[in-house]
Amino acid sequence: MPAVRDALVWAYWHPFRLLVRALPAGAARALARGLGRVLARVPHARLAGMAEAARLVPGVADDPAVRLGLARRALVEFCQTDLEVLLFPGLTPARTARLVAIRGRERLDAALALGRGAMLAFGHFGANQMIMAAIGHAGYRMWQLSAPATVLNARLPEKRRPAVARTRELRAAHERSLPVTHIDVFGSLRPAFACLRAGHVLGVAVDGGGGERRAAVPFLGRRALFSLGPMLLAGRTGCAVLPCFMERGTDGRLTLRIEEPLPLVSPAAGETEAGAATANTALFAARLSEAVVANPSHYLHFLAFRELMAAGGHEPFFERD
Repeated sequence: MPAVRDALVWAYWHPFRLLVRALPAGAARALARGLGRVLARVPHARLAGMAEAARLVPGVADDPAVRLGLARRALVEFCQTDLEVLLFPGLTPARTARLVAIRGRERLDAALALGRGAMLAFGHFGANQMIMAAIGHAGYRMWQLSAPATVLNARLPEKRRPAVARTRELRAAHERSLPVTHIDVFGSLRPAFACLRAGHVLGVAVDGGGGERRAAVPFLGRRALFSLGPMLLAGRTGCAVLPCFMERGTDGRLTLRIEEPLPLVSPAAGETEAGAATANTALFAARLSEAVVANPSHYLHFLAFRELMAAGGHEPFFERD
């Protein structure tokens, strides 16, 4: 079975990739939805993992049929999101505008007008990588704190064949084709400071890895470990922090929703900057929690991934009881 799975991954990133890039974007996404619906009817580890992860979302009934239904929807969404990565090198401003609508752009413009830069704060919610495409192709100068796809070759608990490891290099190349400047989340943050001080846009996945300072904050009715790095950076630069969410409609079309800036707090007298950063991280986690409860299928893949990594010996996302 692993050999068959790895052969399918290779085919996806070679002949199938060429087919997808030759199709109109709408047809490509329709193809992805069809593949997702087929895969959702076949028992496999990814589907089972997402159904199990649905237990972590408040309000989801503890009914196997309900959780499986959410996992199937999440798989269809994941297939569309993953296929869109194949389109990255061919995206243009016009093509991206047909794929993604931006709501709340005026909030980003108002934040940038203050001259201290703007941080777009998001989670691994829905097609979060398309935020880079939407903002970059809309004409903004954007930097992105991110981990390259190749990091999974070393961090995943299961080892894959060299041909599959090579596909992650292809994925990383597709990510680099987007109109943003990538900053390695495991490296120096100096480029991030420079981006904000120059008055540009910095994208950050606040629920991601990277950074040495972490804190447990309320999230999805539990306490989850978030990096303090983004809010420490915001506190030191004075930039606005705007939560944003990439949401997908039933027809596959994406909407980037940019919310009002977070009401960030400054360190109180005698308080360390870490205390204020923790409070501000909790503000973002509350916004993300609301989005996940409203659209659980947008987040099940990430929750399942974090549970898989924890099972493999990496730091858990949620504090254990």
